[in-house]
Amino acid sequence: MVPPVLRRRWLMAVVVLPLSSALLSPQRSVPGMLFGSSSQKARAKIVEEKAYDYIIAGGGTAGCVLANRLTEDGTKSVLMLEAGEAQSDSVLVKIPVAVLKLFKSKKFDWNFATEPAPHLDERSIYLCRGKGLGGSSLVNVMLYTRGAADDFDKWADACDDPTWKGAHLVDYFKKAENYMNNGDEKKNWHGTDGPSAVSDVPYVNPLSTSFLEATEEAGYRSNDDFNDWSKPQDGFGRFQVSQKRGRRESAYSAYLSKEVRNRENLDVVQAASVAKINFNKAKAATGVDVLLTSRRNNNNGKDDSTKKATATLKEKGEVILTAGAIGSPQILQLSGVGDPEVLSKIGVDAVAERPGVGLNLQDHPACLVSHFSTDDAPKSHSTKLRIPGTTLTNPVALVKWLFAGRGPLTSPGCDHGGFLRSSSQSSLKEDPDVQMRFLATKSITPDGMSTIADEYLPTPNHPNGFTIQTICARPVSNRGKVVATSSDPLAKPKIETPFFSDTKDLEVMVDALKKARGIMRQPALRKYAGPEEFPGPHVTSDDQLRQYAKHTVHTANALVGTCKLGTHADDLAVVDNNLKVIGVNNLRVCDSSVMPVLPGGQTASSTLAVAEKAADILRLAF
Repeated sequence: MVPPVLRRRWLMAVVVLPLSSALLSPQRSVPGMLFGSSSQKARAKIVEEKAYDYIIAGGGTAGCVLANRLTEDGTKSVLMLEAGEAQSDSVLVKIPVAVLKLFKSKKFDWNFATEPAPHLDERSIYLCRGKGLGGSSLVNVMLYTRGAADDFDKWADACDDPTWKGAHLVDYFKKAENYMNNGDEKKNWHGTDGPSAVSDVPYVNPLSTSFLEATEEAGYRSNDDFNDWSKPQDGFGRFQVSQKRGRRESAYSAYLSKEVRNRENLDVVQAASVAKINFNKAKAATGVDVLLTSRRNNNNGKDDSTKKATATLKEKGEVILTAGAIGSPQILQLSGVGDPEVLSKIGVDAVAERPGVGLNLQDHPACLVSHFSTDDAPKSHSTKLRIPGTTLTNPVALVKWLFAGRGPLTSPGCDHGGFLRSSSQSSLKEDPDVQMRFLATKSITPDGMSTIADEYLPTPNHPNGFTIQTICARPVSNRGKVVATSSDPLAKPKIETPFFSDTKDLEVMVDALKKARGIMRQPALRKYAGPEEFPGPHVTSDDQLRQYAKHTVHTANALVGTCKLGTHADDLAVVDNNLKVIGVNNLRVCDSSVMPVLPGGQTASSTLAVAEKAADILRLAF
C-alpha cells in the first residue's frame, strides 16, 4: 500500500505537470517561421520564393543573435536555416536541472562522438551539441563565465586587429547581457540593457556553502564575480548563470522573442540542413542548397524523405555560416573550401584551398573526484529532486520552480566553484589553468556527462554525496579536428579529440585532482565526507592518476577553433579579422569555430560577443 504522503505527492504531480505545460506556452509558427512539423512544400516555398540580403546557415547561439540584429532596422531581408527541429521553449529546456534529460536526447542533441583516441587508450568522447533554434545554449549548463581579458588579447594577436582585444570585446559582452543581480558596484563589468539575462541561481544547497568554506580553509581567496576583469580570475565563489527568474535563458529565448519572429524581413526555417554553399566563377557566394527533412519516421527511425531547395542571395548579399565548431567546417568542406586532400576524398571540387578548415579543435577536458557523504550530512541535490525510491521529480520542488522560480530545479548542479593555478604555473601573472566546479551530488560514474543519460537518470536511489569536477581551463592541446567523410550533408563528420594530445594538459589534470582531494580534506567538507569512490582510495600515485584521467576524461562542452580567426599570411587561418572566409567572397563565419584560442571560461558568453561584434561588422560593410 502506498503511504499517504506519497499519495499526496502523486496527486500534486498529476495536477501540476499538466498545469505546467499549459502555463509554459508551446513554440508556435508565425508568418515566415516554419518548424519541422510544417510540410516540406511549405518550407521549400519560404526558402525559394525570394532572394535575401543575408542567409544565416545555422540557427544556434550565434545565428539567433544575428537574425535579431540584422533585421532590427527593417531594411535587410534575412533567411535563417536550422537543421534541428527541437522545440526550443520546451519545459525540459526551461527547467535548468532538466538539462540532464537533454543529453543524448534524439530531439535536442546531435550526440556526436569522437574517434577512438590512442592517447586515451582508444576511448571515444561523447560531445553534446544542441539541435534546434538556440543551438547548444539549449543544452549547456548555463554557466556565464567569460574568461579573462588576456584570452581575447590572444585573438587580437592572431588576426593583427586590436578591436578583438578584451578591452574592446567587453563592450559586446555587455551589449548582449541583461545583468539581473542587485549591486551597482558590478555594473562596470556587466550590461543591463541587453537581451540575454544573467543572474545567480536562486538556490544554494548547504553542501555548496560548506565547499566554499573548505576552499577558504585550504588557503584560496573568495571571488564574488568571475566576470570582473579589474581583479584576477582566481578564487572561489558562485558562478553566474544564463537564467531569468529561475528559467534557462537560451539564445532563442533571449534573441528570438515573438516580436522578433514576427518581423516581416525575417524568415526562419527548421529541419533545413545546408547541403553546400554555391559560388559563381568569381568565387562569390550566391546562395545555399538545402535539404528539408521530414518528421515522418520509418521503422528504422530515419527520415522517410528529404526535399531539395535552393536559397538565393540578392546582389551584394552574404552567406553567414553559424553552424558551430562541428557544423561550420563540415559545410565549408562540402562546399569546396578546405584542405584539397579532404575535398578529394569526398569527391568535392576545390573552390578555395584552406588547409586549416576543421583543424585547431579545442575543448575543456574534465575529470572528477567524488565522495559518499555521512548520514548526518545535508541531503544531496539529487535527493531533493526526486520522490524517494523513484526517478520521478519531487512535486514540491516542481511547484517551487513553477510558481516562484526557486528551489533545487533552478540549479544546473555545478554553479559553485572557482579557478586556481596548477603547480606547473610559475607566475601569479598567468591566468589560472584550472577550473573547479562543485556538485552537491554524488557522481554515479567517473566520466561525468558521458554516461549521465545512460546511468545517472535511470538510477532511482542516488546515494548522498558530493563531487568536484576538475577542468583544464586553458589547455594547450589543439590537435583536434573535424573532417567530412562524405558529400552527404546528413552524415556525421569524423571528429578527433584534442584531449591530452599534449601531455602538459595531462600533468595539469593530475595536479588538479590532487588539489581537489586537498579541498575535500578540509574540515568544512571532511566532517561530511564518507568514502571516496572516484578516483578511489587505491589511486594514489601520479601514474595511477594519469591512468584514471585517461580512462575517465570527458568534455566540459566548450568546442571551438575549427574555422580559426587569423591573417592572410597564416596558412591555417580560415577567416580574417572581419570574419570573411579567406579565398572567397560574400561568405563569413561568425560563431565559436572562429575562436583561435579557447577562453578560460564557458564559451556561450564569448559566442554571444562574437556574434554581436559580427553584426556590427556586417552593418558597417553593407
